[in-house]
Amino acid sequence: MDKILSAELPADFDLSKAKWVRFVGSPKFDYPIDYSVSVVEADVEAGRIDFLARWEPSAYCHYHRHLGSTAAAVIDGEQHLTEMRELETVKKIRKAGFKGQTPDGETHMECAGPEGLTMLFSTHAPDGRLFEVLDRSGKVLAAATIAEFLDMMRSEAA
Repeated sequence: MDKILSAELPADFDLSKAKWVRFVGSPKFDYPIDYSVSVVEADVEAGRIDFLARWEPSAYCHYHRHLGSTAAAVIDGEQHLTEMRELETVKKIRKAGFKGQTPDGETHMECAGPEGLTMLFSTHAPDGRLFEVLDRSGKVLAAATIAEFLDMMRSEAA
């Protein structure tokens, strides 16, 4: 049975022992990309994954569109979020302690505040696809899947 989406670390999880996979930008991106991810737990067949993301100060993750329902929690720092909606752009700052839902299909840019950022995401993506990386015009550059996240974690651990 699928557990309800909540952005909560397991009681026995030791954040200081998390294994991280780092992503940095390239010249094709005009914003500073520097973040890392760490899988907490995942079930590929159920389309479920809980993962941590950690940003360097004032750095971004890739511009992206969520493909599954996601619960999020800001653990440390500030999340600066710019949501691109059909008729408007909405800017938000979320601080440590924030918990909320990210709708399936939401497109946004997110970056850390000046002290960095650590967040927990709990995603249900029945087809295994978590999000699409986009260019500034919204063209899909790549899609990330639960299986790929797990493969990256395994290869980094080797």
